[in-house]
Amino acid sequence: MKLAVVVSTVLIAVAGLFGNFLRYYSPKPDRLPSFDDIPYQADGYIGEEHRFSEVSYKVLKADTTTLRLYRAPDGLQFWLFVAYFSSQKYGSQIHSPKHCLPGGGWKIEWQEPFHLYLPNGVSKMVNRVFITERDKKQLLFYWFETRDGTICNEFGLKWDLMKNSLLLRPTDAVFIRLTVPIERESIEQVTERAVDFFNTFYPDLEKALPFNN
Repeated sequence: MKLAVVVSTVLIAVAGLFGNFLRYYSPKPDRLPSFDDIPYQADGYIGEEHRFSEVSYKVLKADTTTLRLYRAPDGLQFWLFVAYFSSQKYGSQIHSPKHCLPGGGWKIEWQEPFHLYLPNGVSKMVNRVFITERDKKQLLFYWFETRDGTICNEFGLKWDLMKNSLLLRPTDAVFIRLTVPIERESIEQVTERAVDFFNTFYPDLEKALPFNN
């Protein structure tokens, strides 16, 4: 009985020390993303940089971001937002659109997984979300990327954080979101337009991330 108590005490102490070590040990990524490498003009799209309010960035706590408005030749707007977090530990976790959108007055009508096919045979399972705010309608695509690949589930992101922490790997992650208004076209037509946008810009976005170099 005494041996069992001693072993249990030692295991608890070791677990506590290791947990405390993980709390303060945070491997640094080799580099930050290079969002400037993402073009502002390509295949008829013309983009420009925008910013949210300073309060939004303080709440977000991302290390670096880009918010761009791209316009297609016919005027359709594509809002691309990318936020990079060098560490997800302790107060800097990525905020889910499921929480942010209702707080901004938007109603999530439905959300579903969407298979996004990209150039060079790349495919990703992402989230497609239909949102409304009074008479406004928008289609939103979002997902997360880490050193382990694409994650579209918030619980999967937590698991990825825990796994990389235990393996003493960097816990950096990227949140990618594209928002397109629904005005004259149907949801499926806007979806096709969004896929075309990603096919144009995602290869450069992927190169800009610090996970593949």
